[in-house]
Amino acid sequence: MAERDDDRAQPAEPADPAVRRGRLRLSFIWVVPIIALIAAVTLGARAWLAAGPRIAITFHTAEGLEAGRTEVRYKEVVVGRVERVALDEDHQRVVVSVVLDRSAADLAVDDSRFWVVRPRVGATGVTGLGTILSGAYIGMDTGESKERRRRFDGLEAPPYFLRGEPGRLFQLTARQLGSLELGSPVYYRRMRVGRVVGYALDPARDALNVQVFVEAPNDRLVTVDSRFWEASGVDISLDAGGLTLNTESLTSMIAGGVAFANPRDEALGPQAPESQRFRLYGSRREALRPPDGAPLHLRMVFDQAPHGLVVDAPVEMLGIEVGRITAIEVHHDAQRGRFPAEVQAEIYPLRLGPAREQLLMNENAPQRPDARVLQRLVESGLRAQVRTGNLLTGQLYVALEVVGPKGRSIDESQELLTVPSVPATFSDTQQQLADIVKRLSRVEFDRLGTDVQSTLASLRHSSEQLQLTLASADAMIERLTPEAQQAVAELRRTLQAAQATLGRFDAGVASADAPLQRNASQALLELQRAARALRLLADDLQRHPESLLRGKPADRPLTTETGR
Repeated sequence: MAERDDDRAQPAEPADPAVRRGRLRLSFIWVVPIIALIAAVTLGARAWLAAGPRIAITFHTAEGLEAGRTEVRYKEVVVGRVERVALDEDHQRVVVSVVLDRSAADLAVDDSRFWVVRPRVGATGVTGLGTILSGAYIGMDTGESKERRRRFDGLEAPPYFLRGEPGRLFQLTARQLGSLELGSPVYYRRMRVGRVVGYALDPARDALNVQVFVEAPNDRLVTVDSRFWEASGVDISLDAGGLTLNTESLTSMIAGGVAFANPRDEALGPQAPESQRFRLYGSRREALRPPDGAPLHLRMVFDQAPHGLVVDAPVEMLGIEVGRITAIEVHHDAQRGRFPAEVQAEIYPLRLGPAREQLLMNENAPQRPDARVLQRLVESGLRAQVRTGNLLTGQLYVALEVVGPKGRSIDESQELLTVPSVPATFSDTQQQLADIVKRLSRVEFDRLGTDVQSTLASLRHSSEQLQLTLASADAMIERLTPEAQQAVAELRRTLQAAQATLGRFDAGVASADAPLQRNASQALLELQRAARALRLLADDLQRHPESLLRGKPADRPLTTETGR
């Protein structure tokens, strides 16, 4: 038992201590790289998620473009950025690599357009001024196609019409472009409402197609009855109607322009649909003229050469301009030995208005109503006459007036109707001047000088007879009273003064160098020169009637040959 107690009293030996493993501890220095790694992964993932497709755009030059800095904008919203700028394989163009945003991935379709926006100065104004501080950027206009595309040819200039822009596009058919350019303004009542966005030739129709865009809400002003005309520059016309000057604005004087109006001032008619085609007239007067209907072709023959009458000169009927001259030809009349001028014209009797309707009032539906109107007028004395439309320019026009006898008729079945003519009024004035010159040429100025000399010789003979009378009176004076002698002395002094005057007059006549004889000869020469000048005046007025205001045209300089 004691042994057991001893055993219990002895302390037990300690066991081997357990091995404890400590926790993994990181140094504080690893926190910064870990945060940087997490940020890089986050930014990379965000860039990968935000990045859209890569596209390539070719331009002629890379002016203003910088890799990593130049933006791509759609409606002034940044949708991409330039990644790389390099030359293409043949070194002729510049290839610009662009990374678009993922949100703009569907904008790069087959008919999308790209261009560089930079400051530009043109006839229509200054554009791109905002890029002076921000730098150039690439503008973008998306298309309507559904097919994706990754390579594009950039435009060298911004387009003048963006898809989706509020407004409508219209087509104009013109004979010539004139001074119109891309961006030329479109006016309505002298207010700018649109612009020219394109033009091209149409070989099939032999015409020029001009595209104009009218901005909303002014596009509602374009109706099916609207008339468009060219308002380019300053429209100056000097014709038989006088001087006409018309312009829309200073911009149209430089860059040209198009204007339109509605022929009726009352409520607007139906709006024109998109891409409606209109005719582009040359002037406002031509555009707003009432409908003319089918033309009537005339033929007129004049014996006098119509100097100053040109093609496109107006034709007036009863004071109203109804047409224009289309051709002037000279023919030979062998029977009379003359060269009459045949003038052809086209007129529009519909412009006569109520007068035309009244002339057809009692007619039973003629086959050619306009020809029947002309027939009725010719029967009433209608004649063609060349008249002076403008004395300043000497331009003539043809007037169809009731100035002749009644009873004449025309052949309505002919396509080219012949209208009888009468001489021009100005030719009568020329004939009167010619008659005056002819009468002056009949005056015998040499015989008139001889008669003056005979009269002076008679005066000299009368003076000699007076001297003999005074000599015979001296013998009678001695037998008179003193008072009578004094009266006779006074009479003698008076007669002596008269005799001296006649002597000086006789001396002036007798001497060829005397002032009287010289003045008389000069007067006769001046009369002859006046007659010759009148004759030349009549000839000049016949050839140049406009010289009444503008004067005689300058003579051509004479050329001399050396060595002769």
